[in-house]
Amino acid sequence: MNGFAGKAKNTAQIGVPIIPLFVLSFFAVSLVAVADVPKTLESDDSTAPTRTGDWTQEGFDSGHTSFNRFETELGPENVGNLVELWESPVDVGSLFCGPVVRDGKVYIGSSGDDSMYSFDAATGATLWVGEPQGLFFTATAAVGRGLVFATAFNSSFLAYDAETGEIAWDSGFDGLRAAPTLQGRRLYFYSADDLLHALDPETGTEIWSGVADGSNTGQAPVVSDGRVFQSLDGLTAYDAQTGEILWHKSETGSGSGVVATRGRLFYRGVFEGGGESVVALDAATGELIWETPTLPGFTDAVPAVGEGMVFVTFVDLFALDAKTGVEVWRVPGVHSVAGPSVANGVVYASNLSGEWDAFDARNGALVWSVVTGSGCGGTCTNAIPVVANGRLYLAGPDQFLRAYGLPR
Repeated sequence: MNGFAGKAKNTAQIGVPIIPLFVLSFFAVSLVAVADVPKTLESDDSTAPTRTGDWTQEGFDSGHTSFNRFETELGPENVGNLVELWESPVDVGSLFCGPVVRDGKVYIGSSGDDSMYSFDAATGATLWVGEPQGLFFTATAAVGRGLVFATAFNSSFLAYDAETGEIAWDSGFDGLRAAPTLQGRRLYFYSADDLLHALDPETGTEIWSGVADGSNTGQAPVVSDGRVFQSLDGLTAYDAQTGEILWHKSETGSGSGVVATRGRLFYRGVFEGGGESVVALDAATGELIWETPTLPGFTDAVPAVGEGMVFVTFVDLFALDAKTGVEVWRVPGVHSVAGPSVANGVVYASNLSGEWDAFDARNGALVWSVVTGSGCGGTCTNAIPVVANGRLYLAGPDQFLRAYGLPR
């Protein structure tokens, strides 16, 4: 069983107004891989809670579900009490990527001085600032094995020492807008040479590289059940260890990226040249399970998948049943550039009105909101909300990283 009982196909109609939007897992069974995933002893598909959970890469886990299944402190009953704990400037200029959290530290790239920053998660104090890279950071970093993996736009893909900010290695590959994905003893990265690379995370040495179908506009690779999935003009599945292509679907995929979890792939895009839809595929074969149509239009927002639902921000915020694709609820007017996140029964999303909002995952009821930043009306909020260890981290839409928590 894949955790979603049944494979019912569905074509439930959803009419969603659109606006043009602009913005520049499988858990390995080896003891080494288990040790590298912080504070969990379960696979990425586990729903068992643990005391705390760090958010160590884009979309939380290697499948980029944006679902922190290990959060236990913030929930629908108390998230309305959130207060700002600290705010710290990441130099100047709007932030184009999100934070990652590990071992009491927060890491995020700047669009001002083009440097990687490390902050104390408890106080917001700046711990270190990395060497400037010449161009701003548009892709969220990944952190693990004592290193922070990141690339500024069209700049070298680097590893920083997580404690000092010193550059530990330079891969020699230039990055685009796609975030790296860390899974066990492999680091996956789509580079400016239009190849998907698997690297040794400790040295940056290439293990394999594979061709992909099309050009990358920010779609990160995702990893689940021993497979790597890359969505460009088509969707390709690779063997995670060898790079062998397992299957490929032309005119299938998403301009924003896919989510991999419990034997399925989820995305908003097209399937075999069809109309724009929210789509669920069998991860082993690439075959269609269900699709729920939307109106056409591009978005950078990647769905979040958790609590048995698929959460999509495409002008409205709406929730679909992950088994069938049937709509469960909808909140009009959540005009989000970035995708949502979900943790412990709460869905978090940004809004073009300038708000960050939290909703009850069961019914879409608004339970908390805050307005931050000025000057762009929220349109330059490019990062998803990050929930880790009872804290909510919001990047932008200005140059500030903010942390929220319950009153102490």
